[in-house]
Amino acid sequence: MSETVNEVAVLHVDDDEAFAELAAAFLERMHDRFRVETETSVAAGLDRLADEEFDCVVSDYDMPSLDGLDFLEALREDAPDLPFILFTGKGSEEVASDAISAGVTDYLQKEHGTSQYTVLANRIENAVEQYRSQRALEASEQRLSLFIEQSPLGVLEYDSDFRIVGLNERAEDVLGYSEAELRGHTWEAIVTEGSYDNVDTVTDQLATDTGGYHSVDENVRKDGEHIHCEWHNRVVTDDDGEVVAVFSLFQDVTERIEREARLRETTARVTALFEESPDMVNVHNVDGDILDPNPQLCEATGYSAAELTEMKVWDLDRTLGAERATDIWNDMEQGDRRRIEGAYTRKDGSTFPVEVHVRRLDLAGEDRFVAISRDISERVDHEDELERTNVLLSTLVGALPVGVLAENSDRTVLAVNDRLLELFDIQESPAELVDADCRKLAREAGELTTDPEGFVERVDELISGSESDYSESVELARGRTLARSYEPIELPEGTGHLWMYRDTTEQRERERQLQRQNERLSEFASVVSHDLRNPLNVATGNVQLAREEHDSDRLATAAEALDRIGDLIDDLLTLAREGDDVGDCETVALSSLVDDCWRTVETADADLRNDLTTTVVADRSRLQQLIENLVRNSVEHGGPGVTVTVGDLPNGFYVADDGDGISADHLDTVFEAGYTTSRSGTGFGLAIVKQVAEAHGWEVRVTESAEGGTRFEITGVDFADGRA
Repeated sequence: MSETVNEVAVLHVDDDEAFAELAAAFLERMHDRFRVETETSVAAGLDRLADEEFDCVVSDYDMPSLDGLDFLEALREDAPDLPFILFTGKGSEEVASDAISAGVTDYLQKEHGTSQYTVLANRIENAVEQYRSQRALEASEQRLSLFIEQSPLGVLEYDSDFRIVGLNERAEDVLGYSEAELRGHTWEAIVTEGSYDNVDTVTDQLATDTGGYHSVDENVRKDGEHIHCEWHNRVVTDDDGEVVAVFSLFQDVTERIEREARLRETTARVTALFEESPDMVNVHNVDGDILDPNPQLCEATGYSAAELTEMKVWDLDRTLGAERATDIWNDMEQGDRRRIEGAYTRKDGSTFPVEVHVRRLDLAGEDRFVAISRDISERVDHEDELERTNVLLSTLVGALPVGVLAENSDRTVLAVNDRLLELFDIQESPAELVDADCRKLAREAGELTTDPEGFVERVDELISGSESDYSESVELARGRTLARSYEPIELPEGTGHLWMYRDTTEQRERERQLQRQNERLSEFASVVSHDLRNPLNVATGNVQLAREEHDSDRLATAAEALDRIGDLIDDLLTLAREGDDVGDCETVALSSLVDDCWRTVETADADLRNDLTTTVVADRSRLQQLIENLVRNSVEHGGPGVTVTVGDLPNGFYVADDGDGISADHLDTVFEAGYTTSRSGTGFGLAIVKQVAEAHGWEVRVTESAEGGTRFEITGVDFADGRA
């Protein structure tokens, strides 16, 4: 840290040590508050920045190993806004352009003489002042935001038209609305009609004046409940007097108003409240004598009013006890309220759980306690069910095939299952590890990995960083691998941490086997491409020469066979080499692509009807393979004069023909490699169609066309207009 607020700590990195020290001396002499430290390499500069804090970095450009822009790139990973001035003797438009593109704060070329240090000092001072001002503004905005969010009062913000633009969490609690639900509404959404005039007067004053205004209004919650709130309203203006915002700080004072009203009420009103309340109500004195029970209390307990007035409070609630009851009442002032849970005993001896709200009041000059009770049997049953659910959840976690560890915000164990202990050879039981130090567990588990220090460092890095939903592989020293996933979890006391470990040794082995298979497939493709194609070309050429010398049906048959072998090689190479890979996708107009495909395929007397209008996003070359193979299939299998129709689908396109069609028995096998009903076909064309479709994430199916021929439908296609 700088020694004083005004000190400017500068790190100057230049491979010319003498020049760096000279520049430091001039800068410190020009400004007393400058403290300039020097280093002669980028690596040393980065180490220095890791150990100390600086307000500005000045760097040469042309240095050994790493240059000034490399320095800037490395620095920006940890300090994206720290001022960085490139002070270089290698000046050119290219260097300046690269420096500006890289995000330097300033660019200054070295010159002869000492005046350059005055310019450099001014550039440093300006950059630091701007940097500090920005940080101060950000800190101020953060403090304001924290004040609003953490304020115990509700905070509601209006724009200049008195439309709601924001509210804090406390305001959401009081009003029952979320910020999104109220944004854009006026105050009328949360004020009862009886308070319209009062609020309207306050807003008129706020609209024409500055300062603050106080009011107490009747408000309405989202659930329809009417509450009273005390409001402190203030207009915020800028230096020009323009309204920036209108803030209202408020709190729910319903309880206070009601308490004041009750204190003014007569005993008759209290009695009426007892009679009409849906809850059980009784009035008792400081000695615990029940003085006045309401009908609901009598009905719920089976006692008459006369019987209850002969009883003490602890006779009704035997979980309370005289001593505890007296301690609670003595601790209460007039108007105070306490919440107690207990169990009332019915006249027949049965009991039921209750929640009791006790308030101390002065009723007609007498010190009394009003107890309002509610049967909470359903809630207790729900809590019991929740406890059973928690037990079941714990059982399920214990039975998971993956290792699970949950820790709280202070890095102690909340829960751990047997599988985790098994994976890391930990001898304690899950129960014994609850509340254990997770740091100690991490060090013990790390000893079993190929990189113990890295294991512990990565655990600490994930917890202290901002990464979430993170997965990675951990290598165990005994030749096994684990997949580790991490996710922060929100707990009542803060952010906790959830770790899961899964044994992936067998999976990794399967992946290696698959890699070896792919390598063998690639080797096969090379053999087919080179070692088979060359002798095939020799055979084809010789057959052609022989046919020119001798007209023979056998030579014609051999030529057809060689052509078929060539087609088989091409299709096999397509399947083996291109596989499920898709290159760069682009927008492709289907109609024009189909026309191109039609010209490249031998279509004989076939006709094309092109009804396509859409543009899709795809690998053009692979999509062309798909369409050419479908067109070729229709021409080869559709018969003489077949008509091929292509058209749009809501989520793709289709290729259909009016030929003989495919029998129902073969619909499930047409996409299998090697399947064909044509003597000239290879049997791989439709397999390539399916492969290309699946590589794009599409689906392809075959059905009967409207004319009785074959129809192929490709769906799940991404359109250029954003449809899918």
